[in-house]
Amino acid sequence: MSKAVEVRPMTFYPEVLARIAPDLSMQRHLSLGLRPSLRASEEFRNVEISDGKLSCASKETVNRSGNNILGSNVLKCGKTMIVTSITGGVVEENVPVEQDDEEPALENSDADRASQFGCIYPVVEVECGRAGAPTDEEMTLSQRIYNCFLHSGLLSKEALKVSVGVKSTNADGQASIQYPDEKDSTDLAKSFKPRRKWTYVLYAKIQVFSRDGPLFELCWNSLIYALQTTQLPRAFVDERTTDLKIPVSMRGRSAAIRETFDILCDPVKFQPLKLNAENISFASNFAVIELDPEAQLPKDDDDMQVDSPTSVLLADIQGEAEEASVSSIVSVVTGTAGNMKHFKAIGGDSKITLDMIKKSIKLAKLRSSDLEGKS
Repeated sequence: MSKAVEVRPMTFYPEVLARIAPDLSMQRHLSLGLRPSLRASEEFRNVEISDGKLSCASKETVNRSGNNILGSNVLKCGKTMIVTSITGGVVEENVPVEQDDEEPALENSDADRASQFGCIYPVVEVECGRAGAPTDEEMTLSQRIYNCFLHSGLLSKEALKVSVGVKSTNADGQASIQYPDEKDSTDLAKSFKPRRKWTYVLYAKIQVFSRDGPLFELCWNSLIYALQTTQLPRAFVDERTTDLKIPVSMRGRSAAIRETFDILCDPVKFQPLKLNAENISFASNFAVIELDPEAQLPKDDDDMQVDSPTSVLLADIQGEAEEASVSSIVSVVTGTAGNMKHFKAIGGDSKITLDMIKKSIKLAKLRSSDLEGKS
């Protein structure tokens, strides 16, 4: 006679169950009206920000010698920490050929709107104890942030133009730097108008530590905070080079005269980066998941089981259980006034309805207002 087999239920800690069966862990928590992170469905995580005292223009910087960081931000959201540092350089513009008065330049069409704004070149690094080439996720995040920033209209090309000053030495041997836009500038600084133009170019290094969910929204918000603290160094040339011209021989032509300058950055004087305040926006993410009646815990034996599952909108995805069990995601970049800059919806197993899209946009505006108050 065979012996009876006793089946004992196995219990797991919530962290272990989230890794073994993220879908089941998610459904069980939602049946109790909570999420695996113990937040409500439409509740966002708290965000802590600081400049990190990394910028060379900051009076409280921790490292001034050899520091080329122009703006910085340290953002902490849950377990995830984002460190963003802004660096830059000066490049020469390609000045177009001057046209006659009878042939005015054609105005840019709506299709060339993006060419009127400046851009920033981000590099996202997800720190996970490895070395080597960037991953596909890092390159995709960097490209997405670049495209979103370029079309947001946050930074105009005029704000990146360099107003070059002149360094002069008086009879006593004392050197001073004068800029043409200053009130007490000398005639030399005002009369110095080179044909060549220069502009600032900005780079953003975004480092991610202790990843705990989607990264685009956190990286975007940290970048916005870092740009708000960015200080651009003033640039100047020596007065001895203001009239320096070098003859350049051309094939089949007479010698041409080319201006040459050595652009230097002022280690003391800085000017804040001018952003278009009406275009400042912050990012939020949402997910749509359908409740499975078979995976839910009944509250009472007398309660009737619902045949058709209902959908739930989750704000601010967090943790392995939430990120692995959802496939329908909505990402919104908007400001407090409703000036939406980016919208992305990925449809998966759950249906994203029009009401959910409207609700996610409304919650994104409230989230943007809260994040803007922290800056």
